Amino acid sequence: MSVIGQSVRRTALDRFASGRGRYVGDIDLPGMATVAFVRSPVAHAELLGVDTEAARAMPGVLAVITGDDIASFAPQPSLWNPPGQNHSGLKALATDRLRYVGQPFAAVVAVDRRTAEAAVRAIVPQYRALPIIADMDAALRSAAPRLYDHWSDNIVARPRWQAGDIAAAFDNAALVVSDRFTTQRVHPCSLEPRGVVVAPDLDGESVTVWLSTQSIHQVRAGISECLGLPEHRIRVIAPDVGGSFGMKACIYGEEVILAFLTHHVGRPLRWIETRAEAFVASTHGRDERVDLAVAFGPDGRIRALRSTIVLDKGADPYATSMGTAWISGAVMTGPYRIDTIDIEALAVVTNKTPTGAYRGFGQPEANFALERALDMAAPRLGLDPAELRRRNLVAPSEMPYPTPTGIVLDSGRYADLLDTTLERFGYGDARPAQSSSRRRTGVGIACYAETTNFGPSPLCKLIGVDSGGFDITAIRMEPSGHVRVFVGQTPMGQGIETVLMQVAADELGLPIEDISIVHGDTVSSAYTAYASGGSRGAGVAGGSTALAARRLRARILRWGAHLLDALPESVRFMQGGVEVIDVPSRRVGIAEIAAAAYKAFSTPEGLEPGLEDRAAYDPPALAIAYGCVVAEVAVDIDTGKIAVERIVFGHDCGVQINPAIVEGQVIGGLAQALGATLFEEVRYDADARPLTLSLQDYLLPLASDVPHVELVHFETPSPFSPIGAKGVGESGTIGVPAAIANAVQNALGAASPLVTLPLTGERVLAAL
Repeated sequence: MSVIGQSVRRTALDRFASGRGRYVGDIDLPGMATVAFVRSPVAHAELLGVDTEAARAMPGVLAVITGDDIASFAPQPSLWNPPGQNHSGLKALATDRLRYVGQPFAAVVAVDRRTAEAAVRAIVPQYRALPIIADMDAALRSAAPRLYDHWSDNIVARPRWQAGDIAAAFDNAALVVSDRFTTQRVHPCSLEPRGVVVAPDLDGESVTVWLSTQSIHQVRAGISECLGLPEHRIRVIAPDVGGSFGMKACIYGEEVILAFLTHHVGRPLRWIETRAEAFVASTHGRDERVDLAVAFGPDGRIRALRSTIVLDKGADPYATSMGTAWISGAVMTGPYRIDTIDIEALAVVTNKTPTGAYRGFGQPEANFALERALDMAAPRLGLDPAELRRRNLVAPSEMPYPTPTGIVLDSGRYADLLDTTLERFGYGDARPAQSSSRRRTGVGIACYAETTNFGPSPLCKLIGVDSGGFDITAIRMEPSGHVRVFVGQTPMGQGIETVLMQVAADELGLPIEDISIVHGDTVSSAYTAYASGGSRGAGVAGGSTALAARRLRARILRWGAHLLDALPESVRFMQGGVEVIDVPSRRVGIAEIAAAAYKAFSTPEGLEPGLEDRAAYDPPALAIAYGCVVAEVAVDIDTGKIAVERIVFGHDCGVQINPAIVEGQVIGGLAQALGATLFEEVRYDADARPLTLSLQDYLLPLASDVPHVELVHFETPSPFSPIGAKGVGESGTIGVPAAIANAVQNALGAASPLVTLPLTGERVLAAL
């Protein structure tokens, strides 16, 4: 019986629930010392000197280094390098200039944490204040100071997409809707902050690095580039990872510094990020502005779209460069038929903590703008918001449908899913139901298309991603018949190990209990070119796992035929073994085949002893998941407080390998989106000083904030996947902000348009 489509219970749940997870902070090595970092207290200043004398003299301090001590290091590499991109050239510790509050400029090694923190307080920087670039508007002013003297301005890069006669389309439009839509800066806030443990190997030239990351191979490559140490001398291990949401996708300076210092002091070292550090030292997400204009014909068809996207990258573009803005531009047309476009994306540097990857990666920002614009247009066109969307959705007969930005909508039943979701919600009855009391209700909808299965490698090269888009899986059947699957993906709460076990078990006809996944270690794991991100685990790693298992299955068939003294074409694979097609009673079990393959007393011609194989899967194109969100809200017009009462969420991620995990991913993403929609925000003052420094300042959603959620499942296999799977990791984050904002606008009626997130009580009252 196939285990694909079964809600198999996730592995390791009992271990985590009973507190037996093993995280970086749990690693304790003999002779381990502690590292602490000295961070900039100002947003922008010339660094004139660093007085480390008092710290060096403190008992228990083993070493102190500054930027001058790492002059030979290479700058931290950027994963995304689109054509024309400017590079900062910054290294792991600041040298001549401090560019944001929290930037490290010195590091201390001490026998324990208390001593290290005391030494940090004893280090005094001398600096001269420089003009502040507080936000993207300040960065774009013609007279703005430059954050990097070797740049001509503060723009990282500015790709552009153009198609059709944009001027004629807008000149002849029956209606043009335009506005500025802003998505605020947010903090990923994983339960486990970042952490690094390093140890020098006995050969004196190699290093082992344990860290909380979703990108073991990419971190290894980054440390190698920065230190000039060959990759084979660097071992990176990711133990249990307590959440990431994109924040742990890139290499950080702390990892480079610890890898260097462990040889400098000759002992293992540990750095565990505090929650206060996390708010200024780890990458933030979002912080994007979309100026959008949409031209409509009299029938409600979208004739053209014009957009300028500006992303605040903070002080250093190294973390995914301008990838977030690039994706926003690439998906700006959503699931709709829009052929004429002019879209420009800019990323700018400011004196803030760098932004990087965050769940959704530019897609919620674009969706918020487009779906709000559609709701703003609907009443002016005399159409219901659902009907306006229905008229513009790409039809199945048009797929695969290439959008003018180069994205291919591979498969789906967009309008059918919209109608089914609306029917399940009871949209026809609920939409007009507004109260005239002080508590008003409203209903809003939003459709979305999500890029998943990130790759392929040629696309990565085209858009400047400095890696491939493939995954490799190695698979080995042990002499007992148990199977080990070696993958490069990293579990971080998404359940990928269970999904890959199901794929392998299904292909090999084995119980899932006979499959185990090996991951999280560059020495033993298979290679992944783009790591765990881009909603690619199930689709890309699942694809390579399926292909590797099929090759192993063919090898097992050859061994089975040999043991049965039959021709290979006369046998077939069956649950638990191999049998002769015409004589089913002649069969041999998996355990017997495995034992024979490892004893090799008699080996089939053309085969070698053992049962091992591998496969690489590089997707031919992105797979596009899609969905529809319908939300009902209640708004207290005295306080502006929003309560989300109910959500019906329709989605299609292709073949669902494990429906329970799919449901968890959608609802988890939805909860995260609720926080970003209603109250999460990393705030700075006019001098770029952070105002959000703890969980007292940063409101996260509680269980009581999450409404009843009803899911509607469609399954349209992707033609670009060997198992038909699309990704689902970011689906829940994309359409929710726009659906809630549309519902709130519906409740408020004739109020100023809501175009800025989060939808705080103050903003709701201002709109009224």
